Amino acid sequence: MLDSMRKPFFLVSLIAIFLAVFVELGSMAVLGPHTSASTLGASPTGKAIPAMAFLDGLIFYATLIIGIALLIPERVQSKVQGIVTLVFSFFLVLGCLLVVFADFELLILMVSLLMSVPFGTAAYLLGWGGFDTNGAHVALSLLMTLKIIFGVCLVLAHQRFLQNKGFVLIIITSFVSNLIIAFLHSFVPGPLVSITDDIAAIIICILAIVWAVVYLIGGIISVIKVIV
Repeated sequence: MLDSMRKPFFLVSLIAIFLAVFVELGSMAVLGPHTSASTLGASPTGKAIPAMAFLDGLIFYATLIIGIALLIPERVQSKVQGIVTLVFSFFLVLGCLLVVFADFELLILMVSLLMSVPFGTAAYLLGWGGFDTNGAHVALSLLMTLKIIFGVCLVLAHQRFLQNKGFVLIIITSFVSNLIIAFLHSFVPGPLVSITDDIAAIIICILAIVWAVVYLIGGIISVIKVIV
């Protein structure tokens, strides 16, 4: 497959998914109104879009591995890939778990404050009531465009990518994550979006954990094969 791959299309797909991860990581700095932190020391920034970097990071890693295979002999890559995948997926699972626990703690705090009328509610509105839904919508639209470019160019690079069910499923999961965030952002009134955004971040991190565990198992199997 590598010999017959249309490399320009593959390169565009690799750049597109890299840019998607870059936008997701950078969105933390641009989402939310640029106000000073509340009295609770919290700033109303989005969490769901940055969380997608875990999931799309796995896609970028898998695509990068394919690209490296075009440059490095297979016998060398097969010995290193398992170890790198094992380490990468382990730390990604660990990172996702830390984010899930932090986001769940924040969710409890926000809901508790919201329900504590009147002073808790006022504190919630001051800290998280001004979520920038327009900025998030722009970021989500850009991400969806980049992911469509990635998917189309990947198929144009070689149709056999469609036969890789695991790769296709994680890409579909990424698209669905975009839709989940967009739905939860529009499902509630503006002052409550911070809560649903946090819920979306937890859901996406759990999805990323599932896929990272799949990668982790694959890495363990590859390492065992190299050793044996």
